[in-house]
Amino acid sequence: MKKTNFNVALVGCGVISYNHLSALKSLDNVSIVALCDIKPEAAEARKKEFGLNSKIYTDFHEMLNSEKLDAVHITTPHYLHAPMAIEALSKNINVCLEKPMCISREEIKLLLEAEQKSSAKITVCFQTRFNPANMMAKKIIEEDGIVSAYFANFWERTKEYYTESGWRGAYNTEGGGAMINQAIHSLDHLVSYLGKPLCVTATKSNHSLKGVIEVEDTCEGMIEFENGKYANFFATNAYHGYSTTNIFIETKNHRLEIRNSLLYVDSVLVENIKAPALLGKEVYGDGHIALIAKFYEALESGGEVPVTLESAQWALRILLSAYESNDKKTEI
Repeated sequence: MKKTNFNVALVGCGVISYNHLSALKSLDNVSIVALCDIKPEAAEARKKEFGLNSKIYTDFHEMLNSEKLDAVHITTPHYLHAPMAIEALSKNINVCLEKPMCISREEIKLLLEAEQKSSAKITVCFQTRFNPANMMAKKIIEEDGIVSAYFANFWERTKEYYTESGWRGAYNTEGGGAMINQAIHSLDHLVSYLGKPLCVTATKSNHSLKGVIEVEDTCEGMIEFENGKYANFFATNAYHGYSTTNIFIETKNHRLEIRNSLLYVDSVLVENIKAPALLGKEVYGDGHIALIAKFYEALESGGEVPVTLESAQWALRILLSAYESNDKKTEI
């Protein structure tokens, strides 16, 4: 059976677009027909870097109206995720949406409604679900049964990371700080291990960039899940050193640690599951390649996308509740 050829566009030619374009270039049934960015030089640079024959746009609406698209990859600043995805879905264009899916509870509702009204599919880029270490850990958890889990993220983000972006560091454009931009992946793993969250108690602070950003650089807290189990978390962007993400899991028979893209079982490194090709930092792994391939397989077959909106919403709801818990000084 001959594969469908998908005409695809990408909007937002910043840092993470490299991962999406790398994954798309590995697929033989995808044609990248358009790139869009308000800075045309950014789109031109990606076009040249990947040897594309794509048309360049600076206006997202014009691109959707001018091109016959099967799918669009949205890798723009956070505050544009929901409105762009909703517009694409309204035109029955499939969407591969970078995390976070949006930045508010109201936008979660609007996205879910837009998905219901559309004949198109949408997936969210929680790509670390598909890193080999995480998949192996999930398998062990399913076999053993989980007791508890926590994560500790130590990341370094400089003043320039925020000030040179034009949108990071503010709640109305980024939606948050360390939690929504880095720790959201680890929160997503806690949900995949422990199920739907029930309530959150948390505190947040800005230790290192007072007067530069209004969002948190550090957040810690505890999550209670519907099954009565608990998880703890600590996330900071104020670390001065090599960025690491560590997830610790206690099952009935083992103690697991996911350290960036590596898995340790009872303190012993599992040698044969290291991610074969890293896209950027070690912590990123190569999950974009697997996730995006599975997305197009779902479009081809009509099956379920690799990360649904329904499943992606819970990590976001946890961090939004963590912010509210801090502000109201109570459990949310």
